[in-house]
Amino acid sequence: MKDKITTLDRPIQVKKFGGTSVGSIERIHNVARIVIESLKNNYPVVVASAMSGETNRLVALAEEAFPHYKGPAYDMLLASGEQVAIALLAMAIERQGYKAKPYLAHQIGIQTDNVSSKARIQHIQTEQILKDLKEGIIPIIAGFQGVDENFNITTLGRGGSDTSAVAIAAALKADACEIYTDVPAVFSADPRLVPLAKEIKELTFEEMMEMASLGSKVLHIRSVELAAKFGVKIHVRSSFQEREGTWVMDSVQNLEKPVVSSVTHDANTSVVKINNLPEGVSGLAQLFEHLAQKGIVVDIISQTHLPEGQRLAFSVPSEDLYQAVTITQNLFTQMHKLPAQIETMDKVAKVSIVGVGMRNHPGVAAHFFKILAKQNIPIFLVTTSEIKVSAIIPSESLQKAAQSLHTAFSLDQLSKET
Repeated sequence: MKDKITTLDRPIQVKKFGGTSVGSIERIHNVARIVIESLKNNYPVVVASAMSGETNRLVALAEEAFPHYKGPAYDMLLASGEQVAIALLAMAIERQGYKAKPYLAHQIGIQTDNVSSKARIQHIQTEQILKDLKEGIIPIIAGFQGVDENFNITTLGRGGSDTSAVAIAAALKADACEIYTDVPAVFSADPRLVPLAKEIKELTFEEMMEMASLGSKVLHIRSVELAAKFGVKIHVRSSFQEREGTWVMDSVQNLEKPVVSSVTHDANTSVVKINNLPEGVSGLAQLFEHLAQKGIVVDIISQTHLPEGQRLAFSVPSEDLYQAVTITQNLFTQMHKLPAQIETMDKVAKVSIVGVGMRNHPGVAAHFFKILAKQNIPIFLVTTSEIKVSAIIPSESLQKAAQSLHTAFSLDQLSKET
């Protein structure tokens, strides 16, 4: 075993490894090699996800035991996957003669609120991590989980290990946070949907936040929010290729940056429509407050005034559709003493364009809608910001829409040049 040290003479760097990176014993040994090699330049603090497929297996078991249940027992079940991965990784590192110690979230003090399955980190204690580094021990921390004020295990939502890693990096004032995954970089679109998608070398926090919120699965949105808040640079890179990937930071140096950086999509989208909502804003306020209390993120909202009252439509992640409808119906009955006229749309998807260059280029939204109209693609809901345009469209039209937009905004051409 390596000798104890007394001071940290190199930067701390948090390294997060996703499920595919630790998906087998062979891959876990590869991760151990990456971590050990990094000791030359920094002190690694490792965050690991559950082995690939494990969380899906646990979710399926939970659904079989109690459909739609999202209470404390659900979090306890899902958090067990990471325990296996960090233990195996610690063994693999120790096998090479280095000290490593696996930690569950409660063992080092990752404090969260008490929202089951979608908890938010409130505080992280760093004393044990720093003590280990000074003693020549590599900390291996379970991602995706925390503990609330009553010591109940909590989970941060799918992809939450990214958030664990960035939060730990921020708490430690680490040099950077490296997110290792099975793709070499962030792409201008999902290569499975758009074969001409290109690698993006640099993105701003703002662009990456929009991409994550709009369906890009590379980074958990809350991880990017935390990185932007605390100035933690993120490096998205491959566990299987020794080269740089995509840097996500406060600002980028590319003066030739295109107007649109990426086309993103989210097939995991559903829409709730309420056709008989009484006039006034109090009902809307209560509805969205109740949804927020359950951790349900509402994305696109559309409101129409009709002679018979308001008509409201909003989009939510598909896994939250059942709970959103239940909350809406219960609240409506409680407030108005009659059932809500609710329709749902679940065979829909969201397609979006993102780019900081859109701020100073008029006509981007018009071009977006023109391209979809040319392809005869219906649009159900729309939302825009300074750097994004999004539309809810039929799921069956998603690939055609994504490829057409990628071509129309000259991202295909950039792919050929890189």
